[in-house]
Amino acid sequence: MLGAVFSFRGRLNRIQYFLGSWALGTVTIVLALIVVVGVAGSRGMDQANLLRAGVTVLIALLAIGPVYFWISFSLQARRFRDIGWEPVFVIPAWVGLDVVDRLAVYGAPQIAVVQGMGASWLGLLLNLGLGLCLLFWPGRKFEDIASVFDDAPPPPSRVPASAAPAARPATQWSSNPVRTGFGRRGL
Repeated sequence: MLGAVFSFRGRLNRIQYFLGSWALGTVTIVLALIVVVGVAGSRGMDQANLLRAGVTVLIALLAIGPVYFWISFSLQARRFRDIGWEPVFVIPAWVGLDVVDRLAVYGAPQIAVVQGMGASWLGLLLNLGLGLCLLFWPGRKFEDIASVFDDAPPPPSRVPASAAPAARPATQWSSNPVRTGFGRRGL
């Protein structure tokens, strides 16, 4: 079960990516609200309580942040693979362009969308475009993909007739000589 959340292998279709992203966002917001309520629930906001609240928020960010980014990159990598793009190249390029955008805004603050935001219109459009691709770009069909990343066997249409298992002969205990069954092994 944890492999489905933390693994970078396999593919995710659009619905699975949407639901996974929605669940990740919901869990993150709930954890952030717990931290905020815990900090706001301090008895008074004197210097010691303010310092304790800051340390609590920092510890929560250091604990939640890496797990959030790992799961997020895992979802994105599997969705990119379903689209047909190689995530080893797409995700670092996406992060690199975001870093270049933020450095450009830091060097020239007048190109920022909002003062102090740290993103330009070009960076926002790039992130919006890639986010929409992840949500709406159709995935490739199983037949179109070499099973390099998938552990699944090839579809039945690709199995040659010579490789198909022969029907077993009826045994003395079988009243029905025709083999009927459910699944691979039958009932």
